[in-house]
Amino acid sequence: MKTQTTIIFTAALLLAIGTLCVPASAQNDPQDAWLANKSYNQFTYAQAAKAPEQTYRDDLLPTDTPAAENALPGTAEELPLATDALEERHPASPIEALYAHRAVEDLKQFGYDLFEDQPPASEKSTAPLGTVQDSFILGTGDTLRITFTGQRTGTALYKIDSDGQILIDDFPPIPAAGQSIESLRHILITQAKNLPNTQIYMSLAAVRQIGVLVIGNVSNPGLKRLSAFQTIIDALSAAGGISKDGSLRQVRLIRNGHSHPIDLYNILIRPDTAPQTDIDMNLRDGDRLIVPPLGPTLAISGAVKRPGIYEIRKTFSGGAEKLSLSDMLALSGGILAPGQNRFMKFTLTKDGEETVEEVQDRSAPQFSDGAILGVARGQEKRAGMIELTGNTRRPGLHDLSRNKSLSALLNNDQALGPDTYPLAGIIERYDPDLMSKRYLAFPVRLVLTKRYDQNLQEGDTIRLLSKTDIESLQDRTPETRAKPVSLKSPDKDTEDLPPELTAFLSEHAAYLRGAVRNPGLYPVGPGETLEGLLAASGGPALEADTSNIEITALLPGAQASAPRRKINLQETNPADIDIRAGDAVRINGKTQRAEEKTVLISGEVTSPGQYDLLPGDKVSDLLKRAGGLTPQAYPFGAIFSRESERKSEQLRFRAAAQDMQRSLAAAIERDKNPPGAAQIEMVRGLAAELGAIQAVGRITVETDPAKLEIKPELDMLLEPGDRLYIPKRPLTVRVSGEVLSPASLQFRSGKDPLDYIHEAGSFTYNADKDRTFVLYPDGSAQPLQVNTWNHKPALIPPGSTIIVPRDPKPFDFIESARDVSQILSNLAITSIFIDDLRN
Repeated sequence: MKTQTTIIFTAALLLAIGTLCVPASAQNDPQDAWLANKSYNQFTYAQAAKAPEQTYRDDLLPTDTPAAENALPGTAEELPLATDALEERHPASPIEALYAHRAVEDLKQFGYDLFEDQPPASEKSTAPLGTVQDSFILGTGDTLRITFTGQRTGTALYKIDSDGQILIDDFPPIPAAGQSIESLRHILITQAKNLPNTQIYMSLAAVRQIGVLVIGNVSNPGLKRLSAFQTIIDALSAAGGISKDGSLRQVRLIRNGHSHPIDLYNILIRPDTAPQTDIDMNLRDGDRLIVPPLGPTLAISGAVKRPGIYEIRKTFSGGAEKLSLSDMLALSGGILAPGQNRFMKFTLTKDGEETVEEVQDRSAPQFSDGAILGVARGQEKRAGMIELTGNTRRPGLHDLSRNKSLSALLNNDQALGPDTYPLAGIIERYDPDLMSKRYLAFPVRLVLTKRYDQNLQEGDTIRLLSKTDIESLQDRTPETRAKPVSLKSPDKDTEDLPPELTAFLSEHAAYLRGAVRNPGLYPVGPGETLEGLLAASGGPALEADTSNIEITALLPGAQASAPRRKINLQETNPADIDIRAGDAVRINGKTQRAEEKTVLISGEVTSPGQYDLLPGDKVSDLLKRAGGLTPQAYPFGAIFSRESERKSEQLRFRAAAQDMQRSLAAAIERDKNPPGAAQIEMVRGLAAELGAIQAVGRITVETDPAKLEIKPELDMLLEPGDRLYIPKRPLTVRVSGEVLSPASLQFRSGKDPLDYIHEAGSFTYNADKDRTFVLYPDGSAQPLQVNTWNHKPALIPPGSTIIVPRDPKPFDFIESARDVSQILSNLAITSIFIDDLRN
């Protein structure tokens, strides 16, 4: 006890001495005062690190914290003292007290408030939100709602008994525990086939209670009774939440002897990209959740959006991972405001001494267990100074007396950052007469080669751009130059360049088009040449005609004596051709470039595969290049699929599915005549089928070489991504849709469509006879009259498919029912095409 008192007294005395001994120069610079105060408290930090846990009390925390003017720059009067944390409702944990003492700022352990003020698990809803997934595993105690329609009707609830079975009249005992909803539904449908003209539907009515053991560093460990739909977060909340000496990043779920790691930071910081396991993985009876002790930590303080103490992961070797400055800023949500922020790293040596260094490299991993990142906002303006910013290796303030001109400031390429844009930099200068900022462009590469210079003034900001900054200008045209664009500045964490600066760059740009590698807008400074413009764009393309270059002055007054010039680079040096803001440069090409995409042909051709596409290629050209058709080929049944049509068809399917879901929701909300469970299940199944089916994008084409030779107007031009499949000559006719036994039947000349339908078992109860149609091998379709009162024979060639659509009457209760018939037909056709391509 005596030793502890001595340590506390000595620490307090040195704190007081340290405050009095702050250098006088620090009184004029808040940031220096802050750093000076921390350096004079190194002994206290060392003692705090070595002292026992009980020494972290309010009598050890600094009571002589520097005044507002000496506090962390940019956050004065906003930062609570470390002692304030001890007066709150929740006392600070030992690790919070240590970091608050070192950072001279109240810091909280991140993420533990997730479990504060949570309602008890018994008060939370145990019902799922939305449709229960078919993959949900059933267990003893679950209640199922089973509905019969047809000859047997009725709805009843069945509970899975202790033997894991459900008992239904006229059915044998059915094992249900351990089955997924989807697999049990298939079992019931199979059993229901023994009942004539009866359909069965099943859904989950109520879920069982499960027991989950939560142990480790939680407030109330033990066995928790939950519903099968509750998640890992619910289980931890039921245990009172994770205590501050427990880990948020190393939670383990033990299931069937296997351990699954859970990182709760994925929910707290990256919920949009978090793995499904970390967010809402359903629990199972017998699961165990283990919360190990807190792992390695570090802290972030100062001018950031979310200062606090963060846990970091352990490496495979048992040590702590190392984070870069960018990683630290991402953890804390980023800096509070853009500007010339300074980043200080505080670490403890093995002897407990505090070391401070300024971070220069943002990407180097350097923050590990026990480190603190302090973010300080620097002063924006100083007398006799200029500022260099943007894509530079020497950002910050520079002495004007030593850098009176651009050539003095940028005296070599060491000041440039990687991929600096060479054609233009920006001088931001304040005009006191106009009380506004104005911009001046200068050619960076010409400054470096001493061919251009300009004097600088106090307060100037010289901004260097990167090639990435210019990429967002590449899609702009001269007609839309006044429209603002978004550019990212490398030295700012989240802020865009000012809109007036992006407009200035657009106005002071030359437009390059034609046979160049990267056409687009390129800002240019005074004195720039065609040589620099071509180099910045990657140079002329291989097919470029450098003897035929056209330069047009688009801005009024620019080169009015020669608004359009013709340049021949075989006779003229491009370094002698001036390029000014507003010029449009076009380089013509000598030849057409081959398409950089392919078409695919498969099936009954001699050499199937992918073929490069040239402009003007047609179907007949592709057939010749593939070696022609084989003797077994059936060109009448060719399937031609086009990329653009596939996308359009896919969008139509998705839109129809969304429209059906909206109509179903509106029908359920109706007060009168709401749909039944069977109808809801039917519509949801159709919507799911629409959302999942892959479009084919078939176009009817002629692929018979003999016919194409006679009628060349039928020879279709090919596009990149086209697919052509030539099937074998078939000897069957397929009957699909609402028939009792869909099948491929032997083709016989003279057979009627109704004959094929009868061979397939005739119509089902849900068949829509009036909309029966035939799908011919070439993709065209024709309605059929197969009712007894309006029967009309039709010619059915081999390879055709007779489709009996589903009756849309069960969907009459939704608003979009008038479109269901067309949807059902399209689904049937698409399924046939997919089967053909798969076979």
